[in-house]
Amino acid sequence: MSLLFICFLALILSFNIGANNAGASMATAYGSNSISKFASVSLIFIFVFLGSVSGGEKVIQTVGSEILTVDLASLNINFTLLILVVPVLAIVIANLLKIPVATTHIVVCTIIGIGLAINSLFYEKIFKIIIWWILTPFAIWIINYIIGKFFYYKIINFISSFQDEKKIDKMLRIFLICSGCFLAFFAGANNSANAAAPIVSLGVINAGNAGLISGLFMALGALFFGGRIIETVAKKITDICIIRAISVHITGGTFLGIACFYGIPISLAEIVTSGIIGFSCASKGFSNTIKNNSVSKILKFWIFVPIICVIVSFIITNLLIGGIK
Repeated sequence: MSLLFICFLALILSFNIGANNAGASMATAYGSNSISKFASVSLIFIFVFLGSVSGGEKVIQTVGSEILTVDLASLNINFTLLILVVPVLAIVIANLLKIPVATTHIVVCTIIGIGLAINSLFYEKIFKIIIWWILTPFAIWIINYIIGKFFYYKIINFISSFQDEKKIDKMLRIFLICSGCFLAFFAGANNSANAAAPIVSLGVINAGNAGLISGLFMALGALFFGGRIIETVAKKITDICIIRAISVHITGGTFLGIACFYGIPISLAEIVTSGIIGFSCASKGFSNTIKNNSVSKILKFWIFVPIICVIVSFIITNLLIGGIK
């Protein structure tokens, strides 16, 4: 019964991750009025699933067996339950508040809290993951800030030099949608590990099949509830034109793809939102961007939710250990 409940929770977590991350993977296309909200989440459904099926195994391996020095299967099954319950609650709350959160950070930090309590962590691997978490959003932010500050109007002027404006506009919108699909593909490949890894580590299912099922439920979450987060990311941070949107898609998708190659779990929502904030800083200034209510709320969630997950999982793990003894 406990095993069935864990599998059920993994599916719920996949569904909620898909619902939350949808806003990051196609929000720029919707925000630039290039595609409808329904079309956005429909494309996410397809490409998140494809990415999860074809490219998620390395990250699943990292999250499932390279953070803790012991196998989850050798521990009390309640620890696996904890890895799923804490993220589910955190992400459900974020979805209700329409806030894009770093779902990867929540899952990994919950595992770290358990590892700290039982003194069983691969500190070298955790250090590498945290370095990626710090440098990736900063790199995305600085790249898009530089493009927005120094190259954006040059690109606009270059494009404006062409005679057929309608044809150019159509080509840009097609390229935007394609780049959004590119981003959604690697989002599925990287983020499917968040829900699949705990059940893979129990030996219930192999990484390939877990990625397929997790990807399907992520895609369904995006299809049915992704529109709520899309509205926040696309409309409430800064105005997003096609050029800015393409830049965010390509930079975000590229970093996700590199992370997948090395098996590093990183946050889709964080890196894409960082790109949008980078453009906002370039056009509106740093102070005005930080004062934006949506931006400040997102930053608070990014900072405090993972820390809370570490603390909560650490405390509950100690209580479980005491109960087992």
